[in-house]
Amino acid sequence: MRLPKNNKENPEEPLSPEPTSSSNDEYLSATDRSYIRIPKLELIDGDIDDDEEYENEKIPLDDSTTVATHTHRSSTAYESSSHSPKFAWLWKYLSLKGVFHLLGRSIAMCPQAYLVVSALIASLSFGMYYMVLKDQIRDGYTPTNAPSRFETDVMREFWNSSGDPIMTVVMLTAKDNGSMLRNEYIKEAVRLHEFLLYNFTLNYDGEKVKYDDLCFPYCNMNYVLNIFYEGLQKQMTLLQSGKALDDETILSFPVSQVGGFKIHLERSFFGLRKKELPKNNQKYVGKMFGPNEMIEGNLTAQQYVTDLEYVKVIMMIFRGDRTSFRKGEMLSKWETSIYDFAMTQYDSSKIEMQVIGTEVLDQEMIRDGQRVTPYFAAGFGFMMLFVVITVIGTSLLYDEFDIGKVFISFGATFCPLIAVSTTYGLVSLLGFRINSFVLVSPFLICGIGVDDAFLMIHAWQRLAPHGYSIRTRMGLVYEEVGPSITITSLTNFISFGIGALTPTPEIRLFCMTTAIAMGIDYIFELILFGPMLVLATKFEKPKDETRREEVFEKGWRKKLMGTANWILRQYCKVIGHRIFSFLLLAATATYWYFAIYGTLNIQTRLDSEKILPRDSPIQKPNKILSDIIWAEYHPVTVIVNNPLDITNPKEYERFWSLVNEFESMEKCKGNVSTLLWLRDYETYFKQGDMMEALFGFFGYGSDNDTAITSSTGIDFSKLDSFLQSPFSRHWTAFLKVGHGGPKNNETYIKSFWFTVSYQNTSSWDTRIDLMIKWRDIASRYSDMNVTVWEANAMFVDQMLSLKTVALQTGLLTLVCMAVVCAVFIPNPCSLITASIAIASISMGVLGFLSWWHLDLDPVTMAAILMSIGLSVDFTAHVSYHYQLTSKKVIKNGKVIKVPIKGPQEKLVHTLENIAWPMCQAATSTIVCILPLLFLNSYAPIVFVKTIFLVVAWGTLHGLLVLPGLLAALPDFLTNANCYRTFLSTSSHYSCRYVGPSSAHSENNNNQRSAYDNQQQRDIILVT
Repeated sequence: MRLPKNNKENPEEPLSPEPTSSSNDEYLSATDRSYIRIPKLELIDGDIDDDEEYENEKIPLDDSTTVATHTHRSSTAYESSSHSPKFAWLWKYLSLKGVFHLLGRSIAMCPQAYLVVSALIASLSFGMYYMVLKDQIRDGYTPTNAPSRFETDVMREFWNSSGDPIMTVVMLTAKDNGSMLRNEYIKEAVRLHEFLLYNFTLNYDGEKVKYDDLCFPYCNMNYVLNIFYEGLQKQMTLLQSGKALDDETILSFPVSQVGGFKIHLERSFFGLRKKELPKNNQKYVGKMFGPNEMIEGNLTAQQYVTDLEYVKVIMMIFRGDRTSFRKGEMLSKWETSIYDFAMTQYDSSKIEMQVIGTEVLDQEMIRDGQRVTPYFAAGFGFMMLFVVITVIGTSLLYDEFDIGKVFISFGATFCPLIAVSTTYGLVSLLGFRINSFVLVSPFLICGIGVDDAFLMIHAWQRLAPHGYSIRTRMGLVYEEVGPSITITSLTNFISFGIGALTPTPEIRLFCMTTAIAMGIDYIFELILFGPMLVLATKFEKPKDETRREEVFEKGWRKKLMGTANWILRQYCKVIGHRIFSFLLLAATATYWYFAIYGTLNIQTRLDSEKILPRDSPIQKPNKILSDIIWAEYHPVTVIVNNPLDITNPKEYERFWSLVNEFESMEKCKGNVSTLLWLRDYETYFKQGDMMEALFGFFGYGSDNDTAITSSTGIDFSKLDSFLQSPFSRHWTAFLKVGHGGPKNNETYIKSFWFTVSYQNTSSWDTRIDLMIKWRDIASRYSDMNVTVWEANAMFVDQMLSLKTVALQTGLLTLVCMAVVCAVFIPNPCSLITASIAIASISMGVLGFLSWWHLDLDPVTMAAILMSIGLSVDFTAHVSYHYQLTSKKVIKNGKVIKVPIKGPQEKLVHTLENIAWPMCQAATSTIVCILPLLFLNSYAPIVFVKTIFLVVAWGTLHGLLVLPGLLAALPDFLTNANCYRTFLSTSSHYSCRYVGPSSAHSENNNNQRSAYDNQQQRDIILVT
């Protein structure tokens, strides 16, 4: 560069004030020896129009000199301003690079103001005080338009509930793995049931609350256990005392009869081995047995009087409806309190108590998410160490090491960190909760944020030896880096913004929070990290001409830079060679084959065992549910919302046809396990109440027989007494009864529900198949307004919709990112290749996750959305730099723009600008997430594998595949520029076209052409 010499030009001369008002004052002649020529802003990134000439702008260089900046201005407009549109000079400042140049200069002029603005934004972090950590396992991953949402709404309407019912499952097993039917074990189970129902209390806003206060109308759901125990004790007492067994007590499974009262046991006893009931109740009359004496060789008294030889699990369900917000909160707290009681307080030498429910699942997921904190701290520390090492190493290379470099190393990692805290505070203030996925997002934000910081540091340090003023240097840094990080940040923001529109609530929350964090991090990189660079510049060594010229001209730096440049040029020659292009095509085709094969064969499976922390206490009850409970009992609730006229033969027959379709399915346990009020009502209607029959036997019965006029032989005339009977009043919870019916003003059924039980449904494939068939049956009875509801239906819909949602979201994200890239990359060929590369990386990530034995579930889907966003960082920078057709160079103290001609020059220019920052960003991202490998949880492992694949495939695409593809394309494709076509002053299609040049202008152009040819000799590359 041509710098003012100490012996000829006076460096002590005071600075001239920077011109701001008049354009005549702004431009000075090139012969002014107190200025250095550097390029001024231009509207179009790329070639210089044929009708543009250099002018000079007076810009301060340092405390004693100023710089004259080259710019391009239309000679026609310069010579004949009357032909130019009014305010046409504004066009040069309205380009993206021009705006960033001005932003960089303004930050350099007043960094304190931007730091204050950053502090005000960061103050939103105090909103974390209101942060709520909560997951919604059951319905959080189900699309809002899923059929199960409607089915759940129908169920809520029937039970007048504002939310899903709380269903707390308590499972009891013997610690010695023996049968729970043994006397002391079943006695403890009954005692525990009584304790949880009536005695276990919790404090809610100073109020003592028991389940008995919240359970209506489900208080007696588990009372069959007490009745069975009473029948069991009665028969055992008779047997051991040498008396005949009670004929009215039949302890069979799945339906027992105790004192003439039928009870269903299929919801209480699991893991069974059965035997035959005793055929002769008087076989051991007169023979006495001791409490522990065996009967018939190997049977205990409990085993002999029942048909159950072994019971593995006794299950109790405590259910409650969220009829109000307060009641829902009470039920939620009751469930978590029972879980804590089982884990910390219940101590039995015989029984192991397991508790599981949606609130417990949510609590465990949050606890697992909170465990990420120390691992994040470790990853953040490793990443900071890596940044410090690389920044200090680069500063030593440029002979620019000082304390400021350590300062900006910490600043590079501080900006993403404060962006995360600001995001958490903002979303908390807006009333959103934080789920376990969001707790993993800091790794992603730090990885992307540090990538942008590396680009800024790389450009900033590269300009350090040349002695630019702070304002000029920051303007050039922002001009070079601003558009590039804008592309990646905006596409990442849009990528996760599209994810925030998905119909899955938990994924939507994760994507929304991450998108906000991306946007805030982008803002902080510009207005927080930029001022940090300005402050760090204050610590740099004073510049002098000798030092500037000789930094890379001798010593180890010359050898190192020479070796690096030689390796770069040889690498570019290799990847630009025609033979290599064919090899690259073959390798890419092989990669696509495995990626596509893996993508097409990835399994959609939601396995709660994977999602739950591997060392979580609820893994054990979840395994009991999956392996034992669902294998033996899987009920579906069928809701009939239209009134049923049982006196109408057609309706009556059609209803039984509906029931028959459900009961005739392959895995149905049969009608004996169906809970249907109408069967009991038919018996009651024809045989009367058992209490009345007993009184009638002694002559006290009432004569209330009514004439039956219906052709079906049944009507609702006895419905009220049926629901009041102690043997059938439990059916009240199954019915919605209306009064004042259309026939004789009688009581009638407005709506009702019943359950049908199935077995051998441990696999999700079986449950999905059943759910589809149930819905198909219900759809055929639309005249009865039939809806099916099943507790796992939302999980089923998740798996049914995941592939479609993932495909739609992925394609929409790719299209939106292509549109964003089109705004900043004016070359259509570069745009298309960048989009193909993004799709290729994303497809490779999904395909090889499948090869890595991962399934498509909500966690994987969130990771795939993340991979699409991350892949932009490895492609947009390459495509943006390759489509540029000019670069800035120094020659004889003058910074000018020269064209970049041919694929080799383009490859060298592209890779020398982005290769090192890309490698830094890739390494720092991997370093940041590596500690998560030691966290024994599913979601973090999925994110680690995904980010590893993104970095691996992204780096290969960014440094090998995409440059090789662009180099193989003809120049006329890679040089095309839409902006130059429609915005250049020399294009007939341009809105800035000013008409043909005058002869005088043509002469000026010829002079300029000769001047440019002279400038292109013996050029030294700067950027």
